[in-house]
Amino acid sequence: MRCKKVIEETREILRLLGIDERRLRLKWISASEGMVFAEEIHDFVQQLQTLGLNPLKTDADPILDLPEKKSS
Repeated sequence: MRCKKVIEETREILRLLGIDERRLRLKWISASEGMVFAEEIHDFVQQLQTLGLNPLKTDADPILDLPEKKSS
């Protein structure tokens, strides 16, 4: 599969840049699996929040900001 090859190449680029490769995820989800998709997105957002801010982000890149978790 070409997609898997592209993902592996992208992971290698992330490693070379010193970026945690957990910031990239590939998951095959059918259009009929709405709940699975929602759970996957929720889990991925939580993982990104755990990893913290994008290590390449600068103050000049506000679009790359990860929203901070709101405290209850």
